Amino acid sequence: MLNAECGIISHSAFLISNFQKMSNKEEYKIICDAHPEIPVFSQHWWMSACHGDSWDVLIMKDKQSNVIATMPYAIFRKLGFKLLGQHEVSQHAGPYIFYPDGLSNYDKLMLEEKVFNDIICQLESLGADMYLQNFSPRVTQHLPFYWAGYKQYTRYTYRLPNIEDSEELFSRFCRSKQKHIRKAQRSGLTTSFTMPVDEFLTFHRWTYEQRGQKDDLDKFNCKHIIEEAIKAGQGALVNTRDAEGKLLSVFFLVWDSEWAYYIWTGIDQSRKNEGAPSLMLWDTFQFLKGKTKGFDFEGSMNQGIGSSHREFGAELVPFIHVHKYYSKIFKVLDYLRGTAQKR
Repeated sequence: MLNAECGIISHSAFLISNFQKMSNKEEYKIICDAHPEIPVFSQHWWMSACHGDSWDVLIMKDKQSNVIATMPYAIFRKLGFKLLGQHEVSQHAGPYIFYPDGLSNYDKLMLEEKVFNDIICQLESLGADMYLQNFSPRVTQHLPFYWAGYKQYTRYTYRLPNIEDSEELFSRFCRSKQKHIRKAQRSGLTTSFTMPVDEFLTFHRWTYEQRGQKDDLDKFNCKHIIEEAIKAGQGALVNTRDAEGKLLSVFFLVWDSEWAYYIWTGIDQSRKNEGAPSLMLWDTFQFLKGKTKGFDFEGSMNQGIGSSHREFGAELVPFIHVHKYYSKIFKVLDYLRGTAQKR
């Protein structure tokens, strides 16, 4: 190939030039395609499905231009103020660090401190009025954020860390769950992983009406999010029906290569004792084999919901919520509106 002196750039130089011209989001898509272990709520396609163009991503690199961490964030506008955060339907976002193999605990902490300080520096240059995100359970400390004036509090989710061994998994369920599953199987209930999106949304809305509640899904463009998850090969609409084909329970399932997540559940309250919700989850664990490693019940601080998840043998896992008001005016308005982050 002719060199640059002849007016033609080499192929490698051309690739480097193009890469340098990429936006952060374009580069992040390439990173996500190469790293299916990045949590689904931080994947490029998920961010686009939830936020359209109203999001961006921080990309941290070492001196050799190797990517060492990423952190996507949504951009919201409220009352003329700019907020950086995450979609309500996402359990967590926050930083994702690519830890080298064989890292000592000391080096791990030093890497985290470097990455977090870089993130803080970039966040505070974006001219926002507030930042708030839940960090993945993978992130177990936030000290550099604390030192920089960020607040945090702890939330919880319930997880089954290994769903590969069906026999061992079933043995961890409490007796009542095991009985519900066997009862549902004897009654001819069956679980499917496809259904029309409109049928899912209609049934979900109806189950909330049964309880005299408003369906939160009406606030979001949920149909688009579901369709994009299915298109990406990382989502399914799980549904359990009786022998006559009547719909009894549903939920939206998403997954990455590490974890699957239990989202947007709808259960016919008049027939919940027939075992459909338990069978639905049990069949889901079988469906997920080879797709991911563990199952996250999309944790809730609600006592009743947590009790049900524990009956599947799930472990209680903490994760961190981090926030900071950059604008005192917005902080005061947020308090007056009753939506302030108070801790």
